[in-house]
Amino acid sequence: MPQDHMTKKTTTSDILWLGAHKTGTTYLQSLLPHARAALARAGLLHVGLAAFRSLYTDPVLNGGVGTPTPLPRDDAKAPRYLIFDENIPALVHDVLSRHALYPDGAERALQLARRAGIRPSRIVLGIRSFDSYLPSLYCEVLKSMPFLPFADFNRIPLTALSWSNLIERLAAAFPLAQICVYRAEDLKGREADLLAWVTGLASQDFPAAPGPVREGFSQGAIDALHELHRQGPVSRQDVVRCLEAHPRTPGSAAFRPWEDARQRDLKLAYALDLEEIGALEKSTQDRVTLWRPKGAAS
Repeated sequence: MPQDHMTKKTTTSDILWLGAHKTGTTYLQSLLPHARAALARAGLLHVGLAAFRSLYTDPVLNGGVGTPTPLPRDDAKAPRYLIFDENIPALVHDVLSRHALYPDGAERALQLARRAGIRPSRIVLGIRSFDSYLPSLYCEVLKSMPFLPFADFNRIPLTALSWSNLIERLAAAFPLAQICVYRAEDLKGREADLLAWVTGLASQDFPAAPGPVREGFSQGAIDALHELHRQGPVSRQDVVRCLEAHPRTPGSAAFRPWEDARQRDLKLAYALDLEEIGALEKSTQDRVTLWRPKGAAS
């Protein structure tokens, strides 16, 4: 796959992949262990998610507890690290605020980089259309947090929904790094191409693997949970029972909280945001770069 301007950037430092949540990160992460040898030949060392999260991400999210211990480097042949953890900019239930997506994302990423001794030349961020992103994020929150109605979860104003704002904050926090952005809508079936674009390897270095089973929530399950909430507190067991009673199947409707007009507004907000990202590409002379794979919708 042609790498075009990506090959013009420095290849002497690390890659920091920040997510976002619900942009194909779980499957992308599952492909990396199968490419460990190819990554090593390119001088890239991928640190396993569980170990990195416990040693670095969790302490940062908990206020910097513990003694920082930078990742080891051999002066004779210093490895370049590939770090991939969507929890770095925020835990899933902290993604939304009244003011922004990932309000502390750039600061968290900078704290993490300092703590781990990471020197990123590339920051990677996935983005997704708001009309599908917010419901998917809500369902992810319900898997691990006490139940709350969607209206209470989704309090972010339309004007605060902006990936370009987060990208600008990341670019300011990491002035020597390229911000590499991909759209989740462009990803399906092109995961190996994206990994090649980010790492400089070939697409064939990332063989396909069985993806994790991650079923979404059906409209019936969400309706049942909201009805239970109107009657009283909803327990974790209630959530499990509702999911079992109303599974997401090919014949069931997916959770869709929006009326048609709101759906159009959210899609328009995303389209305008993509225009802002395009403007950032031009104004930063490609230091912000949006992945545009062949065959993807414009």
